[in-house]
Amino acid sequence: MPFLRTERLTLVPLSREMAECALRDRARLAVLLDARVPDDWPGPDFAGFLPVLRRALRQDPGCSEWLGIIVQTAGRVVVGDMGFHGPPDDEGMVEIGYSILPEFRHRGYAFEMARALVDWALARPEVTSIAATGVAAGNRGSIRVLEKVGMRCTWREGNLLKWELRKS
Repeated sequence: MPFLRTERLTLVPLSREMAECALRDRARLAVLLDARVPDDWPGPDFAGFLPVLRRALRQDPGCSEWLGIIVQTAGRVVVGDMGFHGPPDDEGMVEIGYSILPEFRHRGYAFEMARALVDWALARPEVTSIAATGVAAGNRGSIRVLEKVGMRCTWREGNLLKWELRKS
């Protein structure tokens, strides 16, 4: 993934060094990003994923192409993370995931960056669809973002929803 830029945000591709620093050296991460890294970043989901991601990046540095850290461009502060759980599967599907820190929610950042990321992915010939799985039915913020980028709910099991957008 190239650096994706929107009106207010920059999605910085997550390198192996950044993943290492996110786990062990936040001061160095701030230098690499040229941005302040709030104490509550990464959130619990991404923090749990970082050790797995770090191993994947050691084996294949190219997976950094699918994930990034969201930086508020003007304020030079990390506001969240966004990307895909990996490259497209055999059918061309990628799964989107994102998180915005609580203090930066309700400003349209998730939608703004999701729109840019979805457009980037759908422009790639190997991507045929984008999914979002495990979305809590009560998570109105995420549901609204998914709806606004053109995804639709295709499955529900209990409290969990799956959303999908197919390339036309």
